[in-house]
Amino acid sequence: MTVPEENRRKTDTTDELPNSRHQEGEPPAPGGSGRTLREVFEEARVAPDDFAQE
Repeated sequence: MTVPEENRRKTDTTDELPNSRHQEGEPPAPGGSGRTLREVFEEARVAPDDFAQE
């Protein structure tokens, strides 16, 4: 069962959020590489002919 917004407990303070961005001199977090979808498809050797036409 959910509690309506107006009945939820309220806090006076907000916790500090951790800095998700990397600091200067740190390598970026693993994950997205900034490649385009076209570059990913080319690397995977996927061609438009590989997809069925509907």
